[in-house]
Amino acid sequence: MTDRLDRLAAKRSRTTTGGENTGDEGTGEDHPLSARQLTALVVARATSCAGFFAVLPYLGLWLVDSRGLTGADAGLVVGAAILANRAGGVLLVPLIHRLGLKASVGAGYLGAALAFAVLGAGLHLPAYGWLVIAALAGLSLAMATTAMKAQVAAFPPDQRLRGFSYLNMAVNAGSAVGPVIGGVLLEWHAGWLPLAAAALDLVALAAVPALPGTWRGSESSQEAAEGDDADGRKGPGRWLPQRPFVAFSLLVCGTWVAYAQVFDVLPAYLGDTISTRDLSLVFTLNAVLVVALQVPVSALSRRMLSRPRAGFGLLCTAANVILAAAVVLFAFGRTGGLGLLLAAMVLFTLSELVWSPLYDAQVGERRGKLSTTAAYALAGVAWGAAESAGAWLGTLLAVRPTEPGALSLAAAPYWGAAALALLTGLAMSWSGRRTPDRRAPAGSTPDTPPSGHERNSHDVDMPARP
Repeated sequence: MTDRLDRLAAKRSRTTTGGENTGDEGTGEDHPLSARQLTALVVARATSCAGFFAVLPYLGLWLVDSRGLTGADAGLVVGAAILANRAGGVLLVPLIHRLGLKASVGAGYLGAALAFAVLGAGLHLPAYGWLVIAALAGLSLAMATTAMKAQVAAFPPDQRLRGFSYLNMAVNAGSAVGPVIGGVLLEWHAGWLPLAAAALDLVALAAVPALPGTWRGSESSQEAAEGDDADGRKGPGRWLPQRPFVAFSLLVCGTWVAYAQVFDVLPAYLGDTISTRDLSLVFTLNAVLVVALQVPVSALSRRMLSRPRAGFGLLCTAANVILAAAVVLFAFGRTGGLGLLLAAMVLFTLSELVWSPLYDAQVGERRGKLSTTAAYALAGVAWGAAESAGAWLGTLLAVRPTEPGALSLAAAPYWGAAALALLTGLAMSWSGRRTPDRRAPAGSTPDTPPSGHERNSHDVDMPARP
């Protein structure tokens, strides 16, 4: 008993000084992430996203043409896959706590590979069978994504934003390559489409051993799953978000509604006013810019965050103002031509390069008493719901016959989304200028929460890292 208490005390001591115990190499504050670990993060995230997006855009068509489902049934299957991928992580938090983060990433990719393999095995199932398999694929990927974000949130504060920047770069690379792979396979050999996704998830699984962290959940991970608090007392669990976390998660929804008007609604809004080739060029530009500029832009963001009179509020305000400008330009896309759309996408991407990794990093810093895993799962539900609502309303209005002008009813979601982005930026600016807590340690700022809230030692099985 004494030995166990001594080990727990040693862990807490390391946590207060900026690290947590792990068998992994060089992940503490004095030992930055190795190139091998960062490469593993990028490879795992990029290949898993490529697999998902190789199937998702074509899943409905594939189910109708290759498996004989009706359009309504195929739509339900696709919807189940998206919902499970977006919000499924919240159901798996207890399992992630028990397995540990690294093992959960591996289990998620293995589960996705198996689900896609079954999907492409040539079976003849009723609609609900395909729905279950698609939902299992989405749940598995949600498990891996939630655990990986919790891994990155456990990095030291000076590396956390860098890690999320690499993840954003990987997501964009995968989501750009995936549809190309899927489109080629759909024309060449449609039966191989899900099998290609399974193979890509196996590549992601092969990269997992090189990720930071240990394979087994730590004792503190078990305590988090049971709801112990920082002092070892039994508590009500880690599912009661505090007001700062709730406020931040809801405010960010305005950005995600604006995001939906571009990535989910734009093809329907533009309709026949632009060719498919030109539209593909617009979205390819986004992926290329993210891959090329994410690292330098994030380095600039980290410098801004370290300045005492700048930081989170200023960055969020600037990002949302640029996002609003981009969305307004997209509203003129029906009559403005390809040049206007490319300019709008450049602005949109510059905004995304800032807010996407920044929001992910802030979830870990604003979670309060929530476990890191639960915080990312709950934030994913809120942001996924906001994107879905924005996509639904935008598509509903965009597909209605109307005048092509930017002041038509079809363009209304773009103007509304731009207003939401501006309001989000103003709210974040106010949040960034709040007076720091007088109880905070010396040197902390409104943008850098006290070290006791930067990470939760109860659900990570690695030393502190981005």
